[in-house]
Amino acid sequence: MFKKTLVALALSGLSTAALAASVTGADEKVSLEGVAVVGELTQADLTAPAFVQGAEYIVNDVIAITVTGAKFDTSVDPALSTNSSLATADQATFAFVDFQGDNVARFRVSTNNSAKGDTLTLSTFTLDTSDAVAKGKVSFSSKAISVNPSIGDYDASKATSTAPAYTYVSQLTSDLTKFDGVITTSKGRQEFTTGLSDVLTVDLANATSAKKPLTFTKLTHVLKGSDFSFAMDYDADKDGKLSAAELGNALTIATKEGTTANKDTFAAKLNDNMTELTITQTIDTAGTKNVDSFTVTANVKGQTAKGSVLTKQSFTFESTAVTASTGSASIAAASAGAWTLDGSSDDIELMPFGTEYAQSITVANRGTVEGAITVTLKAEGKTYTKELTQVAAANSVTNISLEVAAFAKESGITGNAHVNVVVNAPSGNIGVKGVYYHKASADRVLTY
Repeated sequence: MFKKTLVALALSGLSTAALAASVTGADEKVSLEGVAVVGELTQADLTAPAFVQGAEYIVNDVIAITVTGAKFDTSVDPALSTNSSLATADQATFAFVDFQGDNVARFRVSTNNSAKGDTLTLSTFTLDTSDAVAKGKVSFSSKAISVNPSIGDYDASKATSTAPAYTYVSQLTSDLTKFDGVITTSKGRQEFTTGLSDVLTVDLANATSAKKPLTFTKLTHVLKGSDFSFAMDYDADKDGKLSAAELGNALTIATKEGTTANKDTFAAKLNDNMTELTITQTIDTAGTKNVDSFTVTANVKGQTAKGSVLTKQSFTFESTAVTASTGSASIAAASAGAWTLDGSSDDIELMPFGTEYAQSITVANRGTVEGAITVTLKAEGKTYTKELTQVAAANSVTNISLEVAAFAKESGITGNAHVNVVVNAPSGNIGVKGVYYHKASADRVLTY
């Protein structure tokens, strides 16, 4: 009789081999910065993971539950329960056995078999989140281990089809609409092609609905460029310093909350080198709002008002948020756009390079605005671009032959190339000419 029972159990295990437990995952969002402060998550903070049995579990079988993306706090005993509709006395109960390492909790079916299709819920556990990373996922899986060694493991959940239970998210994120001003050379590089201002928009999102959220009280933003000296045009009292009001006229910061109450406040400071604008944002905690999004508008005086000559430059933007105690969050430096220069663009359709040829390439500038020169070479399906050290001097003809030849050589060009010359000066004042000289035949050819 005993042997028949073992055989029946073995056959029962084989018959469920095609089945698998399923795991429900809520994919709850958890603040990465919040768990960094406390270092753990208790099940009371979370939706408890549930496992739907794909087979019947037999008394004395072991249920092993594995967590990935976190570790169990092994000082806290978890519990496993069933949703069985049977009378309490007929329901299966599960006794916690032990942890195997930090990732596996084991339970034994202690009383009554647990029916296929029942849902088991893991509760009272605590997770060690010290290894949490942004976008990291915490998932659970399960399997049953038969008391009958001829069956072994069965009803293993398929991790690949399991939704994550929890996902770590960066609580504070930003979306930038970048600076994109084009400095016009036709107006002395003193304003943009679109007018006297350029705007950076900072849209901030604070995931307060995530589990373990931080409550921010202050944010510090740093906008970096290479030259904010145009702001000194707004030094109204000519004392060589910018008051808060004067700086605000040059670089205007405004919340996107409009006229609503309980708006955040902003204060700005420009460093002595005029390369970094630090913005301190104080959160208004009186209202129900979160972190305000805002704009930074760069205002220039322009040519008519004899404003500063603007500098071509790139910008970055980074943020740090703090709480009233020890919590913090940060947004790494990211591109906040650039200011570029407009200008002329001329093509030399054919210019041969190599030891057999010499070149003469000149840039004539009939205007009063000097311009940076950028050369692009195209040869054999490849493109090479370089800003030359030479500039197109005002009211002058600049010979760029040697520098272009050296650029072609370092680029590995030894045959015909297309040459594009861009000069950041008013296009009506710029002319580019190219001549090549064939050394063996002494031929000179003007190209266009």
